[in-house]
Amino acid sequence: MFKSRLLFRLSTLLLVFAMSTASQWSSALSQLARPPANGRMPAFWFAHGSPMLIWPDHLPSGFGSMLAIGGPHGPHAQFLRDFGKLLVSYKPKAIVIFSAHWETRGTIEVTSYDKNPLLYDYYGFPDELYQVKFDSKGSPAVAQRVHDLFAKSNIPSRLVTNGVRGFDHGVFVPFVHMFGAGTDIPVVEVSIDSGLDPQRHIDIGKALDPLRDEGIIILAGGLTIHTFKEPNAWDPSTAPQGFKDFERAVVASIEQTKTGEERNEALKAVTRHPFFRRAHPREEHFVPIYVAAGAGTSSDARVLCDLHGAISIGFGV
Repeated sequence: MFKSRLLFRLSTLLLVFAMSTASQWSSALSQLARPPANGRMPAFWFAHGSPMLIWPDHLPSGFGSMLAIGGPHGPHAQFLRDFGKLLVSYKPKAIVIFSAHWETRGTIEVTSYDKNPLLYDYYGFPDELYQVKFDSKGSPAVAQRVHDLFAKSNIPSRLVTNGVRGFDHGVFVPFVHMFGAGTDIPVVEVSIDSGLDPQRHIDIGKALDPLRDEGIIILAGGLTIHTFKEPNAWDPSTAPQGFKDFERAVVASIEQTKTGEERNEALKAVTRHPFFRRAHPREEHFVPIYVAAGAGTSSDARVLCDLHGAISIGFGV
């Protein structure tokens, strides 16, 4: 009886939490309903979620609140659907996306494909998760432009051709919710640097800032909390306060700074927060935020979704 009451109370708390967060992101997205008047596309740090987003309804799961929040019917999936509608409304010429799940050392890699293959880079999941499809085309011309901009900023890069590296689940899993079964918007994926240095990724973002004047949206995917050492950290009703304090520090770096450069320094400073290492035992899921921040340094930033563990931010808005 006690366990049933506890589960009911947790479910109620999660529902109230989800409704409050949905109101927040609906308001934030509505303020970006049109592209900036200057025609520059924004850069976005967005929570790309996990394979839970595509978990089949008919299969049992032992993931509890992780599935309730980050599953296909949870608030995270709903945010991604709303976010995807916003991006489509901008009618971008292309999307350039960075994922926490593609790292290269020293030399940044850029996909240059006519059609984008998928890479099912997760293990031990039901067969259905390896049957998921997402159709999209690449753009060798945009890939070359990215390569050229990196060269101009003395950032080593190379083009990846012939489909030798497919889109990882940090791309196609959220895209299934954002765009459905596919998109006509050309998509190019770019790796992050495995050195995971914040300033390095700010510089990578700054190098690609001109793309925003060319009708190209820059996306950088990760999560504000990514740990498997403390499963309770994923649930706002059970997470130790320090995880929440860490996320407040991330939000403060956006809302309490006056310039882009000051914002970048504040974002770098959150890596010294007492709970940063507990939220990110390895920081590959946080580092992409610096790419979006770098690309949007010259303009304002806004928190789009304040979902626990999955904050999303617009830069250059």
